[in-house]
Amino acid sequence: MYSRSSFKMAEQQCFEFLGIHSFGQLITCARGKIVQTYVPFIIDHQNNCLYGHIAKQNGQVEFLETADDLVVTFLGEDAYISPSWYQSPEQVPTWNYQTVEIKGKLMLLDEQETLGLVDHLSQIHEAQFDNPWLISKLSEKKTSAMLKAIVGFRIDITEINGHSKMSQNKNAEDFQGVIDGLLNQNDVASHRVAKIMKKVK
Repeated sequence: MYSRSSFKMAEQQCFEFLGIHSFGQLITCARGKIVQTYVPFIIDHQNNCLYGHIAKQNGQVEFLETADDLVVTFLGEDAYISPSWYQSPEQVPTWNYQTVEIKGKLMLLDEQETLGLVDHLSQIHEAQFDNPWLISKLSEKKTSAMLKAIVGFRIDITEINGHSKMSQNKNAEDFQGVIDGLLNQNDVASHRVAKIMKKVK
């Protein structure tokens, strides 16, 4: 992934980003064919790996362990930046955004490991509710059917790159102009980018 030095994220920043944006795009290239699936991931910083699962009927399953290339991409907040928000002349339109790209080696999980993965994933996202759903609420029959319909996997990370383009290359006046312009927009995404910019600077 191309990233200018001024926009490059440190590894720790990448993992902090993944703690918030854990829904990624699993991309494989095998026999000249590129296939992608959107996947909810568990990020295991301590063991430097990702866990995920996809439907067994998904054609990508065939290539998971034998792909020539495997990449997972995660997109964070993004917003259009208008040249009219700058104080400096001769500016052009651009886009502010954050993304992390991971490369690694994939291994399939057995049924018990996959069950643990789904249980852990649901616990992470159910924690926000007063009455969290528990996988133990499923009957054995339903649990067995679910496990026969999905494939769990682990990706050991070999390379991680993050790109946070938040107008860091602009002078103070232009930087503030972008924040003001974003805050004047009516969409939530622009406001979120402005919030990140305030932290970046």
